[in-house]
This record gives sequence, structure tokens and C-alpha cells, in this order.
Amino acid sequence: MRLLPVALMPIVLSACVSSGQQQAAPIPPTNLGSSQAAAGAVATMPAPTYTRRVTAIGSGRYRLPDGSTVAAEPGGGFRLSNGIMVPPDGTGGIILPNGARCVSDGAGGYLCP
Repeated sequence: MRLLPVALMPIVLSACVSSGQQQAAPIPPTNLGSSQAAAGAVATMPAPTYTRRVTAIGSGRYRLPDGSTVAAEPGGGFRLSNGIMVPPDGTGGIILPNGARCVSDGAGGYLCP
């Protein structure tokens, strides 16, 4: 009885091995190193919509979109009432706790998405 499974094993395993004639042709990489995109494949990123404003109200304070005020930190940015730091991004904006970036409004405050 053991001879039957041993005899059938090479037949079963031969179905799992591909023959040399069934090799797939290699697919060349597309657009590697090219600075030009393929025609019709230009992707544009939509500009962020700034719907909220953090307003500088003088004397080192900011008014947040919910109406609360916070003090500016000496190194830039500010700390929210829950203790979370909103750091500067190094380009004149700030980075919100959710990762969104606010840009300078040109008047000491920020425009946020």
C-alpha cells in the first residue's frame, strides 16, 4: 500500500514544475529615469483649499478657528490647550497635529486646510 503513494508522487510533482518552453517574456520598466511623462499621463495635484484661519492677535498670541486663544512659543508655533505642540514647518507655516500644513497668511497668522 505504501508503494502506490510513492509511485504517484513523481507524477503529481511533475505538474508543479514548469517546462522551459513556457517562460514569460520579461516586461521592460516604464519611464525610468525619464523626465518627460508619457503623453496623456500628466497628473496634477489639486491645490489645497484653505478654509480655516489662525489669526495673530498681537502680543504673541493667536486666535484659533474655534475662537480660543493660545500663546506663541519662543521657537515658533504654539501649544494647544490640550498640551499638544503645533510646531513651525521651517518655511513660515505650521504643522497641525493631524499632519496638515498651514501656510503663512502674510500677516503673522496662518491659513489652514
